[in-house]
Amino acid sequence: MKIEKGTKVKLKTFSGELTPKKGTDPSNNYWKLIGEKGEVITDERYNERVLVLFEKNLDQFGVANHNPTINSLWILPADLELDTK
Repeated sequence: MKIEKGTKVKLKTFSGELTPKKGTDPSNNYWKLIGEKGEVITDERYNERVLVLFEKNLDQFGVANHNPTINSLWILPADLELDTK
């Protein structure tokens, strides 16, 4: 699966897992985003991750939303699947 700028994706796991570790701070519980859709917005990689701009406001999930592009997160490509819908 080729993931590059403009690719529509859906989060299928986070850090390779379906659920957070026990004691995960709510602001770091990005597993709440599993199933959410977005788009890769740059070809740049950061620690092997791609920057995904999610369709929904991340604040509504109560997770840290601190990247310069609001509602975006650096996600491992293995945690993504193509959004074909």
